[in-house]
Amino acid sequence: MLSKEKLRDDRLPLTDVAAERGFCDQSHFERERAEEAFREVQMELAHANRVATMGQLTASIAHEVKQPLAAAAADGKAGLNWLSRSAPEIEEAKECVEYSLKNIERAVQIIERIHQLARKTSPGRQRLEVNETIVEVIELVRGEILKNGVTIRTELADCLPPIQGDRVQFQQVILNLIINSVQAMSNVNDGKRELVVGTGLLKPGEAVQVTVRDSGPGLSVENIERLFQPFYTTKPDGMGMGLSICRKIIEDHGGRLWASANVPCGAMFQFTLPASPYNAP
Repeated sequence: MLSKEKLRDDRLPLTDVAAERGFCDQSHFERERAEEAFREVQMELAHANRVATMGQLTASIAHEVKQPLAAAAADGKAGLNWLSRSAPEIEEAKECVEYSLKNIERAVQIIERIHQLARKTSPGRQRLEVNETIVEVIELVRGEILKNGVTIRTELADCLPPIQGDRVQFQQVILNLIINSVQAMSNVNDGKRELVVGTGLLKPGEAVQVTVRDSGPGLSVENIERLFQPFYTTKPDGMGMGLSICRKIIEDHGGRLWASANVPCGAMFQFTLPASPYNAP
């Protein structure tokens, strides 16, 4: 049996115990600070990527906004003409005003979507309807799609469960994948340029799957995984951050993003996200 003196000798002095606890607390604090700094850098990169992508779409977005505003102006003039008659046509003028207001509201919605994507905000989680959120992005970039001679088709599954995620980040992923496909097909001279965006259930009630596939030049098998590495790009003026950021966003939401060949030609990008419980807020 060890003596009380021996037991006392083997114990750490109180000053050493306090020092060790203080070192652990300091290490934990520094680790948390490093993690917070890393998250801030990720947010900055994601925001820069969104702004850069939106910058590429300036002409197309301007066209999308101009269309409803021009229609609103035409409806306004028509309404004035109906009212300027010797016998004013009130009902016809009223109908023109209603059309004008609808077109102005459409322009406001486009501008609001641009604002949401361009501004820098902290990520937040909310219930998202996948199909609805995808359609919003397609409407925003439809001008760019048409300008490049691309035909877009949607295959959106009915009755999809919602997901829990950040709306801006989710739309950023869709935006990046669509623009990448459109740019890939812009150099295709032979054959059709077709973009298909689809949704479905990977596992009923468990995971939602989104697919973006094109009829472009496709992907080389040896470089598929490199596509998601930071600063790797096949574009002469590309930053090589878009797909890396997209994968990080999807993984942060508990999902997975990958690429594969689209048969008979082109590329296909798919990602999954866990379905939100129906009783989630």
